[in-house]
Amino acid sequence: MVQAIGGTATNTTYASPGKAAGLEYQLSRYQKQLSECVNCASAKTPQGKADIEAISGKISSLRLRIDEVVSGITTRPPESASAAAAAPPGVGGKIDVFA
Repeated sequence: MVQAIGGTATNTTYASPGKAAGLEYQLSRYQKQLSECVNCASAKTPQGKADIEAISGKISSLRLRIDEVVSGITTRPPESASAAAAAPPGVGGKIDVFA
């Protein structure tokens, strides 16, 4: 019979260096694209300005995500104590498969 051991599941996430590197690669691509848009002839047109604004927004959100990954912050709220207490015993816990 499989028996549950331990308490409720935790919300712990671990920032991986690979994830941060992937985000930094995307950031460098967007920065290059922004540079090309700013230095092109259509940069002063309404469409060019809209493109520059869109790319700048993507860069800002990527920088925030990189900061979250590097500092290990999760965007998910922690599980409340009442939700953990409402779960039946053994749900969300560890399972002892050797019992």
